[in-house]
Amino acid sequence: MIKIIATAAIYLLTMLLAYVLKKMGLFHKEDKRALSNLIFYVTLPASLISGFSGAQVNIYYVVSILIGFGVNTVMVIAGQLAAAHKERDMQAIYAVNASGFNMACIAIPFLSNFYPAGVPYLCMFDVGDSFYTLGTTYAIAKMRINQKNKEQNTSEIKLNKSDIGVLEIVKSLFTSVPFDVYFIMTVLSFLNYRLPDIIIQAADFCGHGNGFLAMMMIGISFELNMSRETAGEVLHLLLLRYGIGIISAILIFCVLSAPLVMRQILAAAVFSSSAAVSIIYSEKLGVSTDIAAALNPLSTALMIPIMVVVIAITM
Repeated sequence: MIKIIATAAIYLLTMLLAYVLKKMGLFHKEDKRALSNLIFYVTLPASLISGFSGAQVNIYYVVSILIGFGVNTVMVIAGQLAAAHKERDMQAIYAVNASGFNMACIAIPFLSNFYPAGVPYLCMFDVGDSFYTLGTTYAIAKMRINQKNKEQNTSEIKLNKSDIGVLEIVKSLFTSVPFDVYFIMTVLSFLNYRLPDIIIQAADFCGHGNGFLAMMMIGISFELNMSRETAGEVLHLLLLRYGIGIISAILIFCVLSAPLVMRQILAAAVFSSSAAVSIIYSEKLGVSTDIAAALNPLSTALMIPIMVVVIAITM
């Protein structure tokens, strides 16, 4: 337990360090763009390759993928319903923040200390999660921004249902480097093919910096001087995420017929912090990053005690 608390403290202290260094003037809020690019295109794909090395597929891995996909589907729908009467920019913000988990950077390293045998299930859950996190939610958010642009240009142009097409979602998915890596590694896992050791070693080397860089980016992005409106939206998103998380955890642990370690680790996984890429996507969309930047560290700080409680209950 001491090791787990120490690991959790390291993550939180790294985030705090980045925030303090920013206040001292050594970093600036704009530096998050460089860090986000480094994470998105280098360390995150590398950590995914490393995590998949030697994975052997069985039926419960497929079930884990479906659970990750299903939980995110509910969260996406709930988020869009919750933001239905808000402005288009806020609908886009909800699209990239209401669902998605920071699995590779935080949840997997943290939960692996408790359930090392359950990590493969967690990686498969992350595959289902990545369908939304690494492309689909960004595509939905981009459609909201496009709707706003069309409404501002002329009131005569209306968005047809056909405009919300599968092609844009597929394009967003397969132009996302992390999703491409996940897709390729999943296919290779189903084929029981292992990458050469030199590639795994290189991925290990680069991927080890992923958690540190993610915490630094979150700390640099974080602002304590939130407006009342931002604080309200963050609270709304947290309640939405944890409400769905509680229901999902109960169903996974009490109803699902699966190995105990799988039910334990996935019941905890649904309380993972919001995806770090939500900040990156907000930046790319041209909407305010304040909500994503506040939601990320708050959900990270809350994740640790919540997961410890879930682990204690399910043991």
